[in-house]
Amino acid sequence: MCQSLSAGHSVIPLLPHLHSNGMTSLLLSLLLLISPVLADWPDVHTRTTGKVWPQPRIFLQNDTDVFPFDPNLVKVVTAFSCDIMTSSLAGFSKRMSLVLSHSGPTKAQPLELHVIVDDDKCPSTPQMGMVESYSLSVNKTHIVLQSMQVWGIVRGLESLSQLAFPSPIGLTMRVSHIEDAPRFPHRGLLLDTSRHFFSVRTIKAVIDLLAQNKFNVFHWHLTDNESFPFKPKAYPEMVKGAFDERHVYSQEEIKSIIAFARLRGIRVIPEIDTPGHTRSWGVGIPAITARCFDKLGKEDNDRAILDPTNPLTYDVVSALFKEIFTLFPDRFAHLGGDETSFWITQCWENNKNVTDYMKLWGMNTTSQLQQHYIDRLLNHLTARDMPRKQFIVWQELLDMGMKMDQAIGHVWTGNTKKEQMGNMAKIVKGGHFAILSSCWYLDHISWNIDVKEYYDCDPQDLENVSEMERGRVLGGEAAMWGEMVDESNALPRIFPRASAVAEKLWSEEKYTKSVNGDKVWPRLYEWSCRMAERGFPVQPGNGPGYCPFEYQPALPDLNY
Repeated sequence: MCQSLSAGHSVIPLLPHLHSNGMTSLLLSLLLLISPVLADWPDVHTRTTGKVWPQPRIFLQNDTDVFPFDPNLVKVVTAFSCDIMTSSLAGFSKRMSLVLSHSGPTKAQPLELHVIVDDDKCPSTPQMGMVESYSLSVNKTHIVLQSMQVWGIVRGLESLSQLAFPSPIGLTMRVSHIEDAPRFPHRGLLLDTSRHFFSVRTIKAVIDLLAQNKFNVFHWHLTDNESFPFKPKAYPEMVKGAFDERHVYSQEEIKSIIAFARLRGIRVIPEIDTPGHTRSWGVGIPAITARCFDKLGKEDNDRAILDPTNPLTYDVVSALFKEIFTLFPDRFAHLGGDETSFWITQCWENNKNVTDYMKLWGMNTTSQLQQHYIDRLLNHLTARDMPRKQFIVWQELLDMGMKMDQAIGHVWTGNTKKEQMGNMAKIVKGGHFAILSSCWYLDHISWNIDVKEYYDCDPQDLENVSEMERGRVLGGEAAMWGEMVDESNALPRIFPRASAVAEKLWSEEKYTKSVNGDKVWPRLYEWSCRMAERGFPVQPGNGPGYCPFEYQPALPDLNY
């Protein structure tokens, strides 16, 4: 996704330069018309303590019924054995120890944490439909956490960690009872690592924060025009499309990311975008990208769409996807398919080799040619020797009437809420499942509090659809495209803004449909500070404020 306000490139409107000091007051007046005045910022001292993010379905708590808590005095009692639970318990202990270190001495009593898992299987991977619901009861003598599957234990332990907070008596908890379950089964974040390379360590930090916010999908936009940071075994020369040899993900590194995500209940869904956004493919194998020409026949070097006439194209695509499908165990895979219109005129319509091919096959339009490419692609991707996958595509393919009967439509367009919801309705009325991203593009930045806009967007707020059609909405994804972010600013750009999306997709509609800032901001304020206290560089979520324990950036040694 490259050249428009689109699934890959955001066009950020800029204020014109003002050449006169006399224009300053005019500029300020205009800003005040579209933004809250200073008095509208939330109170910097109004912050909750010991609340859970996202808002649980049932959350019973007496603010005055508190007791001191020491994680070192917790004894885990369980008959269930699974490395996923073991990892989650270790993460809970580590986070609690950090908070304890900030709280000072506490006179807590020993207590037991009873963990009950109804299904005694230890899953190999998280998948669509995994059970994440849980119940959690906390009192002064024992804690009971129960779920059908281990994934609910992962979510419940995260909630338990958020119940603890520093107080004058040390680390403290309240007597609480939670019954919780996600509203949508698909709750994700797209991260683009093709425009800027992200280290494995940073990707794992993103995934850890996803789990803390109770997301369950990491959508990995792995390749695009700018780079191909992967070395396929079948066609190793494709790695020439990477920025350089240092900016490449080895298969072992990818496996380590997937394994890391599994322990946190995060599915990793790869996206390999075709037929457009493939300029980097042609660096290693030039013959598979179509040659492009302007209307006068002069060749254009922006060869960013595959050549559907070359048999080698399908050999490469088939081998690449087979390798990707084998490497990534999730049953879903994203095939891209967006923005081909950017290159079709120059690279297909103005390319005599392509138009001759169309005549040979009796095709009159490039839409027919694109359907031809999709048909051949799907024939390869559904062959007997290919791992079985459920395909996700960007909405254009379905909007254009491309025949992809079982594809899930990923909606990213629409300049207004009405347009965005209309696009969702079109997908589900066409018989497809749908995922929404249009209103949650995190690369679209604002100086103002923008998370309220994320609450105003609901994937099921569709008009003129049946309940069956509404039920085809799987959920949504926040999107962090990589043109203007790298490892220096990605985490604070994503969080806590994505936390609002997480709550919208997890919590019941009655909690998120009409957002009252007086109720949301104190909880978001606490949650942002909690992530910062855990060592993550998250930006302020609701204007001016401070955290009891601020994030400490790692800076160079300045003693010279």
